[in-house]
Amino acid sequence: MLPQLHNIITRRKAPSLHQKIFAYSKEVTPYLSGSFGALNSKSIAVTNENSHKELKRVYDGLAQSHPEAGKAYWLTRTWDLVCWQPIYVTFISIYGLHSLPDIKNIGQFRYKEFITGYRFFNGDHQHGSPEELIPQAGEAILTLTEFYRSQISEWTRIRPGFTNHLLADLLLGSLIKLQQHEPSLTNDYITEQAKLWLEACQLPESHLDSLKVDAHSGMLKLIRVSCCLVYKCDSRKYCDDCPRHPDNKKTAK
Repeated sequence: MLPQLHNIITRRKAPSLHQKIFAYSKEVTPYLSGSFGALNSKSIAVTNENSHKELKRVYDGLAQSHPEAGKAYWLTRTWDLVCWQPIYVTFISIYGLHSLPDIKNIGQFRYKEFITGYRFFNGDHQHGSPEELIPQAGEAILTLTEFYRSQISEWTRIRPGFTNHLLADLLLGSLIKLQQHEPSLTNDYITEQAKLWLEACQLPESHLDSLKVDAHSGMLKLIRVSCCLVYKCDSRKYCDDCPRHPDNKKTAK
């Protein structure tokens, strides 16, 4: 059965909390489309030991679409693609609904060389403040990222140090987006939340140095530790938060 058809046939009415998560997700981006029901054999999930096959197809698709960018870009992009949805859903749930679904068992779907759409197969969730939920979320994220890394290791070498830098940047970048969405959140609050996330995900507190105060807005901005390497693609340039960007090299000094 085609994965898309399977997802339609097995779709079930989601619990009320998950319905809210799905609605909030779509407000962030249409690509973050959630559903509830059984996972199929091509889902990228800890319950599917063949997830590495779908991840390899993502990598191969990137290589075909951007041959000029090189292996480092294809791998970095593959990692970012498999991590962005779980992190976004976690942040939406914790800060928008003061809840945490079963992130560890989230299923994701490949579409060509992109990963878009996620699914939960159970209604498990917890309620609490961000401070109460972040340690549990960190544990789930560590389980997920270790699984993703082990799956990618089936077909290429991927170092923990490399993925840790990317994860730290993704977490901090999500906090920056949170403050942009809710400007009433102070710089001190975002920084304290960043400390909690780094601790929960067993990442060095030194990553806090990546957070800078923007001279124009007075809000926090991020200068990433890692580079996504998108500038290696034809007609692309450095991202605004890229450590290689000339403006950020000045700021970092």
